[in-house]
Amino acid sequence: MLGRNNNTKKRPPPPFLPPSIIVGDDSIAGRTRRQKRAIASKWDIQTPIIIEIINWLDQESLMNLSLVSRQLHSTIANEPGNKNKIVPVFEVSGSSTRRIFQMLRNNFLNEEIKNKLQYYPRMRLNNVHMYDEIYDHEVEQMARDVRMDWITSLNIYSSSSPSSRIAATILPSLSRILPSLRELDISKSGVVNIFGISNNCPLLEKVTADNLVDICFTLDGSDMRFCNNVKEIYMDHSSFNHRGNILKDKISDSNNHHDIFMFHYCCKALERVSIRNMKFRIFWGDDNDDDDEDFTQNLLIKFVRNAPPTLHWFRSDLTPDNITMLRMERPGIELLN
Repeated sequence: MLGRNNNTKKRPPPPFLPPSIIVGDDSIAGRTRRQKRAIASKWDIQTPIIIEIINWLDQESLMNLSLVSRQLHSTIANEPGNKNKIVPVFEVSGSSTRRIFQMLRNNFLNEEIKNKLQYYPRMRLNNVHMYDEIYDHEVEQMARDVRMDWITSLNIYSSSSPSSRIAATILPSLSRILPSLRELDISKSGVVNIFGISNNCPLLEKVTADNLVDICFTLDGSDMRFCNNVKEIYMDHSSFNHRGNILKDKISDSNNHHDIFMFHYCCKALERVSIRNMKFRIFWGDDNDDDDEDFTQNLLIKFVRNAPPTLHWFRSDLTPDNITMLRMERPGIELLN
């Protein structure tokens, strides 16, 4: 048996060789490029999530977000996957209705200004309560041959309610020169009459008119009867006119008059409707008509049952029991309250 040779010396460890170091700009540049690639890689992973968030934002929130960083601004403006872009706004302000219409006419007739304005598909009309009165024949003369058909969205804003005359004329007057209008928002307009826009803006697709209690929209949708492309209606906390007890009975009768129901004049393409906390008036300007809960529920039930197959989202004051019942009858509609 061989024994261990205690005299055997251990081999010395190999000399320590430090890692090679490349000194110079190439080393720094290499690390910088790697860091940039790492950051870009992380951002690419997050981009789909960011785009999903962006798609839920309105225009004001979108503009605020674009100011947070250059990267977010670039994503909003240039990312191919982002469909929710910032839309330039053509803002109109003043105190004289005549001067505003004259200004719009002059801008339209000036080819250079007209070409520049075509980059602004949204119009915002500010401080409507400050406008003076104007008569139909004056508007007709100033709006003659003026068609701003590149404007597809109109927002009317007022910090207080305008006079009844301005309320009755401003929107019908504007609609004469905006034949391609697709979106209308009068929620912050104080009081603006939607009647008359139907003839001039047949392409209208979206109407937002929340918190308007001093104006009555027709329950049957007759004030938008020629707008066959309306897809979205948002009229929460607003007033509706059922034009007397005869129509009131018919429009809420689920067993009869199946062709008469809420918005039946403009429902052919409806996809989304929100009408929470509805108020009712018999005629324009009358005091609130204190309808009982049965009328409201019957009105809403009849609408859901007769709504077109295009409707897939409806938010209203339906009771939980009625929502449960209607979900069985119309499973394709998301019912909320």
